Amino acid sequence: MTIADAARVLGVDVRTVSRAMQNGDLPALRVGRRFLLPRLPLLARLGVEAADTASGAPAADPR
Repeated sequence: MTIADAARVLGVDVRTVSRAMQNGDLPALRVGRRFLLPRLPLLARLGVEAADTASGAPAADPR
C-alpha cells in the first residue's frame, strides 16, 4: 500500500503517515526510492482482522 493509499484509508494527510513511518509507529518497507506499507500489519494495527488468504474464508465478525 502506498503512503497516499494509507493516508486515504486512515483519513489523514500523507505527511501524517510519513511522520508515523519515520517515528516507527507504522511499519514501512523501502523498495527502491518508494516507501510501501504492508497491508496486513497496517490493518492489524487498526484492529481489523483480515480474511484467511489461504482458504478465502472471511475473518470472524469482531462484534
